[in-house]
Amino acid sequence: MTLPIQHDRLAQLLMKSDPTLGLDAARIQLERAALTISCGNAAKTPWGQAALLTIAECATRSFRGGVYLQGDLDAVVCVGNWMPVPLRRMLLTAGCRDEEPPEHAILVYVGADGKHVHAKLHCWTDGWVATVGPVGPFQEVAPGNELSGALAGAMAVTESFRMAVLGDLIAGKRTQRLSPLTPHNPDAAGITLELLPSAMWVLGLGNLGQALLWVLGLLPYTDPGAVHIVLQDTDTSGAENQDTQILTKPHWFERKKVRSSSEWAEARGFQTSITELPFCATTVREDGQPGLAFVGVDNIGTRRFAARKEAGFDLVIDAGLGATSSEVFDIRVHGFPGFRNPIEAWPDISMRTPGGDDTLSPDLLKLISQGRLDRCGALTIAGQSVGIPSTAVAAATIQIAQACRAIAARRFCDLVDVSLLNPSRAETHEIEFARARVLLFEEARRGVNR
Repeated sequence: MTLPIQHDRLAQLLMKSDPTLGLDAARIQLERAALTISCGNAAKTPWGQAALLTIAECATRSFRGGVYLQGDLDAVVCVGNWMPVPLRRMLLTAGCRDEEPPEHAILVYVGADGKHVHAKLHCWTDGWVATVGPVGPFQEVAPGNELSGALAGAMAVTESFRMAVLGDLIAGKRTQRLSPLTPHNPDAAGITLELLPSAMWVLGLGNLGQALLWVLGLLPYTDPGAVHIVLQDTDTSGAENQDTQILTKPHWFERKKVRSSSEWAEARGFQTSITELPFCATTVREDGQPGLAFVGVDNIGTRRFAARKEAGFDLVIDAGLGATSSEVFDIRVHGFPGFRNPIEAWPDISMRTPGGDDTLSPDLLKLISQGRLDRCGALTIAGQSVGIPSTAVAAATIQIAQACRAIAARRFCDLVDVSLLNPSRAETHEIEFARARVLLFEEARRGVNR
């Protein structure tokens, strides 16, 4: 199915990255992009399956030339609370293909045992550190976990997309390392992934909120029925969301995102409550509702409302993504209480609203002149944000890792500023989590340990 240009966010991303490319050339580039997934022993581990499933779900949305499977992927699923089915079946259900890949497909090898595999990209974990690079590790690595595995998978898709779709000559040439727990220092001592939050409020169910649910579904909850998630969103899913939002399927179209997300989470065994009302200045968390909030919306007012003390949350972890083609791999995470208040975190910035042809790129003007797009549609596209699902998944792993760190170590990053283009330059600020607030997470110590 060919989407109208107004709904084709990936084509828009390419056109904004290269204003001279044009719609038809952008779509040809997208249709050619293909990926092959291969794996060794990691297919039998939770971290490896988290990486493989994340690659499948992200790449089948970003690589229109197909995502192909190679090697032994018939281990039984052992990650999260999925049915104990063969891993290959789950990968095929995600949209992967069990057939011969085209010669130009980028081969991604998942695992630390692929020294002699001639892959374009290797993907592995070393404890909390997610790593991708042109060659595998030359020394023994520590076992990973579900969060570092999901992050490694997201980073692999990001690098592959840069190589196959954006034509980035630097992509895949360097080894990239990132820890969702301590992004500024991948080699810092970590925690064990044993204490998990059992109650949380997820505000926003677009690309960030769906990515967060996806990662929660990979975690080692022994009793997901003890986990309560409040889901809040006002939007309806559409065809334009399928390429960028990791859970969205065609049967979600024309339905409220919060209802479809609730069904997905409950199929994983979680308890959910939903609200379709906007989060506003008068919204206050009530007694008995989750005190941990994960926020993933692009509305500054809503983000401020959720982060302010009066909203009543004990811990708010907010994620934001870059909205332009030059920022599409950028992630910023804010935590509250933190060293900045919501106004300082999101100051008022006057933004120009597109209002004339001087705001339109040459390719959009060409589509108007060809009668393939009207001026109103072109202005709408010029103001739309772009993105790929792998960046959102990476952000979600950081959000959840910081919550787990606050529970286990009473410390977390209240600011993370990182780009998947060069994770080594991550900037963070750390803060102690007040002892009184740790009481919020006492529920996490009952029934949800590994």
